[in-house]
Amino acid sequence: MTSGRKSINVVIRALLFIAAVVIILLCSPRDSKFQYQYELGKPWQYDLLTADFDFPIYKDKVQLRTEREEVLNNKVYYFYDNEEISADAIKKMRRYIEQLIEGETESQYISYLRHEMEFLYKSGIMEDSQYDLVQESGSDHIVTLGDNNKGKARSKNDVYSISRAKKHIRSNVPNNLDHNIFNNIKLEAFLSANLIYDEDITDKALSEEYKSISATQGMVQRGERIIDRGEIVTEQKLLILNSLKQETLSELSITNSQKMMVWIGTACLIAIFLGLFYLYSYIFRREFFFTNQYCILTLVLITFYVVITLMVVRFVDHELVYIVPYALIPMVISTFYDTRTALFTYWTAILVCVYYVAMPLEFVILQIPAGMVSIYMSKDLEDRSQFMKTSLAVVATYSLIYLSYNLVLNVDFLSGANMWMFLWFGINGIMLLFAYPFVFLIEKIFKFTSNVTLLELSNTNTPLLRQLSEEAPGTFQHSSQVSNLAADVTTHLGGNALMARTGALYHDIGKLKHPAFYTENQHNGVNPHVRLKPDESAAVIISHVRNGVEIAKQNKLPQCLIDIIMTHHATSKAKFFYNTWINENPGKQVDESKFTYEGPNPFTLEQGVIMICDAVEAASRSLPEYTDESIGSLVDKITDGIILEHYLDNTPIRMNQIEVIKSVIKERLRNIYHTRVAYPDINFNGKSKFFEKKR
Repeated sequence: MTSGRKSINVVIRALLFIAAVVIILLCSPRDSKFQYQYELGKPWQYDLLTADFDFPIYKDKVQLRTEREEVLNNKVYYFYDNEEISADAIKKMRRYIEQLIEGETESQYISYLRHEMEFLYKSGIMEDSQYDLVQESGSDHIVTLGDNNKGKARSKNDVYSISRAKKHIRSNVPNNLDHNIFNNIKLEAFLSANLIYDEDITDKALSEEYKSISATQGMVQRGERIIDRGEIVTEQKLLILNSLKQETLSELSITNSQKMMVWIGTACLIAIFLGLFYLYSYIFRREFFFTNQYCILTLVLITFYVVITLMVVRFVDHELVYIVPYALIPMVISTFYDTRTALFTYWTAILVCVYYVAMPLEFVILQIPAGMVSIYMSKDLEDRSQFMKTSLAVVATYSLIYLSYNLVLNVDFLSGANMWMFLWFGINGIMLLFAYPFVFLIEKIFKFTSNVTLLELSNTNTPLLRQLSEEAPGTFQHSSQVSNLAADVTTHLGGNALMARTGALYHDIGKLKHPAFYTENQHNGVNPHVRLKPDESAAVIISHVRNGVEIAKQNKLPQCLIDIIMTHHATSKAKFFYNTWINENPGKQVDESKFTYEGPNPFTLEQGVIMICDAVEAASRSLPEYTDESIGSLVDKITDGIILEHYLDNTPIRMNQIEVIKSVIKERLRNIYHTRVAYPDINFNGKSKFFEKKR
């Protein structure tokens, strides 16, 4: 990578870093954090706590809401007692009776009605709908106001609705009055309510009742003992601690300058955690650090999970953070990179998230083992069923750690532990099952390749490999042998064996364009190269790399496989035709570019291993005999030649690994080309004849 390109990447890294810090910071609360974390029913995890100042004990929201509901249920209704209405109603009654009844009995009806109406109006009559409201109220009285607005309490059982008043009048008619005539009297013609509902005064009185509700229930004096280590946080202690927290944060957030200091401190913490992750990447994974996709994916995952945690804690419930599938981070990263990078990415996300959760110690104790288990279970992900197994393992880890943690704290599990946590763990496990479509989505967005995809491509029944086996069977057999060799070697080196196996299967697909020009595909002794000059033959042979890249792109193979196709010959020469040209043209200057592969040189462990295995396997076919000495000499010669030509300088392969590579290849080739047992032939003269059969 050129220095200019590196400089651009450094700027991109810095911008991504700043963007992640800013996004997390914008979602973070501006207020200072209380230095203690606690939960109802859990032991106090800190030393003895005493009050540094006097502060009231605030009621919790539930208690205040209950008291407000109680005031509302016992709402007292206020009515205005209009005496004019009662006097006017009696007058209307007199006129009504005089028109309805004539004779000496008229005065008896008027006298009875006047007596009852005076009693009813003295008790108070109100509209039916208002009467129903009064009766539903928890209060046992109403307040009536006279002309001087002086209030008078009345029992709600003593007042009447219009319907009740009419029923009262009709049920008490004396025997000396004709009931049939009385039934024809329309009481509603003159009977009306004298208690008029005063909504404004009622609401004002209710508001005053609300204001009279005290938000506190006692005081804590300076120096008073609050709670000591190991004590269970009871409901009363929880109220005191919440009150202390409220008063402390109120004191700390008086000025904007103090809020700014909190903001700066939060920004520094976030920057430090992300900076440590950057430092790890730069020192141990430099090839990833200078890859845009790597930085974008890791920072997006970290930022996404921190923001989700903030949203859950601030706007939902702090316990629901355990629904968030944090273990998805190492599952995804280990799928595309390696377990160490997955672990560091996960730790970084957890370290930032722990600053915002309610119970940081419990959070860390639960999340760290769960993440490690997910890495172990999803390592070398090659089967979709691993997602299910990983999910179950993570849920089991959460549950076991939570149970153990509560037992360590000497909490009665059945009464002290929160059983809802196991439901949250279960939901977390279900959400982890979305890892498979999530991995697929990341593959498409970031152009990565997962082991699941590699496993699908390594199936020899894929159209491209089936075509290779039919049109270039010798090349297919060679690729299969190289695939087995490369996978075995890579496994011993701790690399991605599936990547090596799949890449080796496709490394020579460019030979599909001219299969007959390659020795392994030639039959009946026909060799097209006899008609070509050495440089022309070299051009055909070298073109299989470029053709392979074209075929791979047409078949939409991942970039990692295209890189293997491009690098499996590095910038080496087609030695056979190069040497032939020199021998045929003594004393002439050779144009080496005509005999040199375009490259580039391998830059990953898997690419370097495939280059060695490809060269050794091809050369092994020309051995006159297969002995331990001949195989060992060939492997040493080919491998040492690649090392001396510096083709592996850009790979992470170390010198002490070269001997491992040689040893594994030698052992594998001995198994491939071993001498079989001689089979006896039947000799009808009674003697056996043996023949040597070699594979």
